[in-house]
Parts: sequence; structure tokens; C-alpha cells
Amino acid sequence: MTPTRRVFFGMAGLVTFLFSIPNTSVNAFSTPVIPSPVSSTVSTTDPKTASTPTNPTVAYKTVPLPLTGFGINAPLAVWYPVSGTDSDSSLQPQAAAASEVAPPSTPVKYDYQISVRRIGELLARWDFIPGFVTRKFTFERINNYSDDKNTNIHFVDGKHVPLPTTAKVVVLTHGFLGSRFDLSHIAEDLAARGFVCVAPEYPESLEASYPRLEGLDRKVVNDRLLRWITDNVKEPKSFASIGHSMGAGTALDIGDDSWDRVLMGIGRAPDLPGKEIDVTAKFPMRQVGGRLLFISSVNDGAVKWGGGIRVPDDYTMLSESQIFAASPSNDASSNGRLSMILPDRAALVFDRSNAPNHISFLSENVNEAMISFLAPLLPVAQAFDIPVLDFDKYVISRDSVQTAEVLKPLIAEFLLSADKEGVDL
Repeated sequence: MTPTRRVFFGMAGLVTFLFSIPNTSVNAFSTPVIPSPVSSTVSTTDPKTASTPTNPTVAYKTVPLPLTGFGINAPLAVWYPVSGTDSDSSLQPQAAAASEVAPPSTPVKYDYQISVRRIGELLARWDFIPGFVTRKFTFERINNYSDDKNTNIHFVDGKHVPLPTTAKVVVLTHGFLGSRFDLSHIAEDLAARGFVCVAPEYPESLEASYPRLEGLDRKVVNDRLLRWITDNVKEPKSFASIGHSMGAGTALDIGDDSWDRVLMGIGRAPDLPGKEIDVTAKFPMRQVGGRLLFISSVNDGAVKWGGGIRVPDDYTMLSESQIFAASPSNDASSNGRLSMILPDRAALVFDRSNAPNHISFLSENVNEAMISFLAPLLPVAQAFDIPVLDFDKYVISRDSVQTAEVLKPLIAEFLLSADKEGVDL
């Protein structure tokens, strides 16, 4: 088919798709350069502190984050522990009282939406798609729901449940055309372990809950977010950031070297400060201090844009087999944690033939919503050579849950293994 015919049929498909939606709310891979592990073994000493509660209660709510000077609010998703359910009360000494939660029969709902107009604007610079081309979804968290069959997480509506005044704080940052729910499965798991997790919606979100305005960028959102944290979590015990794709850069930009960081869905792990920078490199390594966990995949089509996978030699390389061997399901005395102690600089590169793709790192609910709504647009994207960020791969793989089986215990162990008190913003 000629390029002209491809474009014609692509446009025809787009028009058909747009008019089929009711006016209601309702790639190539670069071979990785992976160094030999700094250490061939990782300690398998069983951590004895901060055990995972067997029946934790997690509160969830979305609150408005005022973007001062712009006259609008950004949605901020918040997950946090409820006291009286944690086997280790030191994790959340001043958590919300269990007696203040909503009735058990009240389902917890994530209100999520996809704006085709926002996608067209950011991927193809199309400004002709009408704003009503938006589909709304509701994800319900039923009581005692959990992907981890060994842990029953009880979810409650946090509308009337106060946040803990003392807690470890985690900021989750979504990628380009992502949403505040992209990493919700990780936030739920960490909140069950005693963390307060917050995820703002950034201007590039496909939810398009607020307009993109000149001067309104991720730094502005993060500045307001840090003020919100200071006002609402009076005595933070520590800080961490977790970012996916473009959000990995955001996770590096927020906070300072006292923050722990987890980066996913990118190809280049940051160097430690002080190394000589190759100014001639097309994609020079970024330098950042502090503890850092880097996670990438050989099947992530987006890493080619950054020159493939590169991991500095001061990282300890991990493997999936190590993580599964240390899994709580293989150790009855593990208290829900990996029976391994992670170093301050660690990296996991999925290197099997069916390794995760770019969006395998995201919540299954988010990915399934995208498939149900956007799959008909794949031919249009292909006709216009529009990048789809591995959406086409995920339609086949559907491996969010399997990927999370590695991510959740690994990320939790990395953050729990740090013991830093009284860190300042």
C-alpha cells in the first residue's frame, strides 16, 4: 500500500472511530551494554525489621493539588496506611484511626479517563480532535483484594480518614501520556507496608484533567507537591521517588541526594557524582547521588531512543532468579519481605526473550483500559508512523501482573532497607 493510501485509510479509520464514540463521559531495540556484576552474590540475610502486615488496611483518596498562579488544580492520588492493622506499629505510629474509615461495604474507586484529544496533540500535533472524545473508567478496589495471594489488603475510602503525621513518603511520577494510576499497584503495596504514597497528574497526562498552560510544567507541579507534603505529613521519616519512562527523569529532579530513587522504563542508569563526563557522547550519563534502584528490559522499545541500555560498573546487577529465590513465598519466616539485603546501587535488567515491554511496568487496570478504548486506533497510528510506546506489544503480552510479581517485592525491599530518620525536604 502506498503512503498516500495508508494515510487515507488511517484518516478514515480515525473518523470512523471518533464518530463511534458516544458524547458521554463514560519498535527496534539496541543491544544492551551490561557490565559484569560488582558482586556476584547478594546477601540473603533475612531482614527482621518492618515486617509486612498480614491484613493491612490501606486508605485511598484523590485530593486537589492547587497550582498557585495558574488558577487550576491538579489531581493528586494518595494511598496511606490505616492504624490498627499493621503487625509493626513503628512503621506508622500516627496513622489514620481504623475507627474513622468508611463502612466496609463502601467500594474504593479510582476514577480514570483517557482523552484522545490529548493523545493526538502530544503524539501527532493534531488539534482538530474534539474534546468530548474522552472515555471514563472506574476501577474498584474490593475489600481484601490483592494480586499477592499471601496478603489480603483491605481498601477503604480515605475521604474522611486523616493521613499519618509520621510516615515514610513516596512520590510516584508517571511518564509521557501516563496517569496518576500508572503505578497504583506499587503504591497499594507500599501503603500496605506503612508508606504514604502520592502520585500527581502532570501536564502531559492522557487524562487531561486540566489544560496545558504556558509555564506550567513538571517542576511547577513538584514544587506545589512538596509544599503539600510538608503541610500534611508533619514528621516525614524518609523520602523516595519512583518514576517510569519520562517520569524517571522527574523522579531524579525532585528532592535531593537524601532521597531513595527507583527508575523504570528507561535505558540509561545515572552515574555517581564525580565521574568524568563524556561531553562528546550523544546521550551522556546523568550523575546523581544517593541510593538508586534501576530497572530496565531488553524488550522495551522506548530505550532505543536513548541509545540502548547502559549500566555503570558501580551498580550491583541483580537477576530475576535471585529475586524469585528470595521471594516471601519461598521463605515462611520472611515476614512478607525478600530474604535478601540490597546494595545502595542496584540494577535489574529483564533479559529473557519474553521480557517486559515499555508499559508492562504499569498497572494491569490502566493497560486494560487503554486496550479496550485505544486498540481501534492502532492502524491509524501505524498509518501515520506515530510511536505507540509498545502499546502494540502489550496487546499481545498482557504481562503487567507477571511483571509486578518481580517489581513489588523488589521495590519494597529496596525502600524498606533504608533506615533514615528526620530527612528534610
